Amino acid sequence: MSPTRTFAVLLVVVAAACGVLAIRSTDSAKASGSTVAMPGTPAWSARRVPQPIVDAVGAQRLQGALDATTAGTDTCFLVDEGGAPLASHNPDTPLIPASTQKLLTTSAGLAVLGPTTTLDTRAVAAQAPQDGSVERLYLVGGGDPLLVTPEVQALRDTVPELRGSPTTSLAALADSIVAAGVKRIPKGIAGDDSRYEDLRYLPTWKDTYRTEGQVGPLGALTVNGGFSALRPRPTPVDDPAVFAAEKLTELLEDRGVAVGKAATRENAPAGAVEIAKVSSPPIADVVGEEISTSDNLGSELLTREIGLQALKQGTTTAGTQAIIAKLAELGANTANATMVDGSGLDRGNRSTCTLLLGAFELGQRPEFAALWNGLAVAGEKGTLVDQIGGDLTGKVRGKTGSLDGVTGLVGIVDVGRPLRFAFLANGGFTEQAGIELRGRIARAIATFPDAPPADELVPQPATTGQP
Repeated sequence: MSPTRTFAVLLVVVAAACGVLAIRSTDSAKASGSTVAMPGTPAWSARRVPQPIVDAVGAQRLQGALDATTAGTDTCFLVDEGGAPLASHNPDTPLIPASTQKLLTTSAGLAVLGPTTTLDTRAVAAQAPQDGSVERLYLVGGGDPLLVTPEVQALRDTVPELRGSPTTSLAALADSIVAAGVKRIPKGIAGDDSRYEDLRYLPTWKDTYRTEGQVGPLGALTVNGGFSALRPRPTPVDDPAVFAAEKLTELLEDRGVAVGKAATRENAPAGAVEIAKVSSPPIADVVGEEISTSDNLGSELLTREIGLQALKQGTTTAGTQAIIAKLAELGANTANATMVDGSGLDRGNRSTCTLLLGAFELGQRPEFAALWNGLAVAGEKGTLVDQIGGDLTGKVRGKTGSLDGVTGLVGIVDVGRPLRFAFLANGGFTEQAGIELRGRIARAIATFPDAPPADELVPQPATTGQP
């Protein structure tokens, strides 16, 4: 039922109810011999206008405001309060979701892996250290996207969007290797990222995603996001596993360990002995980081881990299939959805506002709390740290999505009552114009319920008795 029709129906129902109250009051007064005019609030009074009437008017105005704001674009939006719809437009129309798709990946990740699971990066050898020596050390990747060196950790701390987000310390692994008694590695360190496929970039991605540093090379063993330098512009490495082995070599040499040869790529031998390991933060925190900062690499690696756990294949294809299946199992409406990747970078992805809001609302459940805990916050945190802000600072929380001609925002607007919403728009606008558009959407939602004063929603009661 449309908001306009809903309003009309509610108005008729409430008016009828108030009319009945007025008749009963009049009959009661006559039976007792009293005059009809009574002190206090009349039965049909502004002070007795039920909240549903105010909300229905507010919903009607919200619908109009959102329709006007999105005119000229291919759009879907859905706004509700506790599951009760307030405004909607084409909620089941599939559109390019950009990074709002990360909500699908992360919600499935929490379901498949569990919020307390960690991703372990291990240092192993053919045998335990002998007289302080291991002939060759193997660095085995476990899919942790947050491994960083101290230099990159310091750099992240200077970026408002990244400051305070969780990471995993490669230096801590180096410390543990030294603590295990390793002093010499004559044949050097080999990187092993055999946990996942070695497809570094999806063939359907724009090459600028690589050249402009939107995402580093994908692999189960990745340090510093797969970039050898981040400034003045990100420089992706050719082989993330070898690069990780090189960075560990440097850290160990800084700690006095003699490493005999340059880093290479090689799978660890069967039955290798674990020398040390470093664990990622819990998946709940990994997911939170991916949502807050819109981490493309992290979302792609999580997709492959989901594929490995659900279908025994650490591939993007297996991961996206498993994500859709898990969301359907959780009760989300996956009709019309297409997932090519886990991050939302691919323009072949399609999602609906119904699906996005359905996945988002899983955050009400304790096991999915990371979905909401990780949201960017207007003017304060993550991808919204410098957006929306002003009088809405801290009042809008959401997952953003941006590509040229694509914008999206899924989240919560606090108007004294939490309103949950999903919004996507596709069109001929620039990325910056899309960011401004979703800001206007958030501001329109924040006006709810933009209704006239209650005394304008009801007729003035008829006066009786002496003038």
